[in-house]
Amino acid sequence: MNTYNTINVGRRALVTGASSGIGAAIARELAAIGIDLVLTARRRDALDAVAATCKGVKVEIVTADLGKPDAAHALWDAATANGPIDILINNAGFGYFRRFDEVDWSRDAELIQLNLTSLVALARCFVDAHKAGTAPAHMLNIASTGAYQSVPNMALYAASKAFVRNFSEALHDEHLGTPLSVTCICPGGTETAFHAASGGGDYSWIANASMKSAEFVAHAAIRAMLSGKRTIVPGLLNKLTCFGVRFMSRRLASRVATQVLGKPRFALPTRSLT
Repeated sequence: MNTYNTINVGRRALVTGASSGIGAAIARELAAIGIDLVLTARRRDALDAVAATCKGVKVEIVTADLGKPDAAHALWDAATANGPIDILINNAGFGYFRRFDEVDWSRDAELIQLNLTSLVALARCFVDAHKAGTAPAHMLNIASTGAYQSVPNMALYAASKAFVRNFSEALHDEHLGTPLSVTCICPGGTETAFHAASGGGDYSWIANASMKSAEFVAHAAIRAMLSGKRTIVPGLLNKLTCFGVRFMSRRLASRVATQVLGKPRFALPTRSLT
């Protein structure tokens, strides 16, 4: 059962990275409260499968690779062709679990494009579309608990999520008192294909104990977004971890992250799944 305040909620949402994991779960959460959807990712077959589970609403599919330059603006044009976007879910992203010097620059460039540049481009399109509006508009950006500290073997990914968190919180504060709200969610480990796609790790019991389902994260995210929250960390252990970092030196926090995540476990695929 959905426990959301849906008064004055927009009627059409764009969800990036919607082909699996948190993005797919968010799409289903939004459909359950009557929000029409524009779903995007690279894989049409996976998007079709997700769309089939989003009952009772209109679902459009736009295939796009946001790891490519200028893909964000082309996506925005396609997504708004049939009507305005009232809710933007910036979920698309990927990471890898390896030393920085063990991965080709082309992969890092794609990560920066997807996790940062495309997210900012879509955020700008959304803000420009709503800055003079009077109807409620909601932006939800997906970061990570990695946004609270440096994470060895996920150096660039965690740094990109720190950017997302800081960027989102600044936008939230810039638009206080307006119909436009911006929320950032910082999940910890989530039961998705991300771990295999990133090369995974020999995780400690703490990391495994704090793992949440994509549905849990999606529900927390949408509830926070519709409540106009600034930042949320879903899950008690994840909250305690992010709070506890404040009392550690940055060097100690980095060492703890290394112990919690362990060593790379799986082979590194050529590309993430979403």
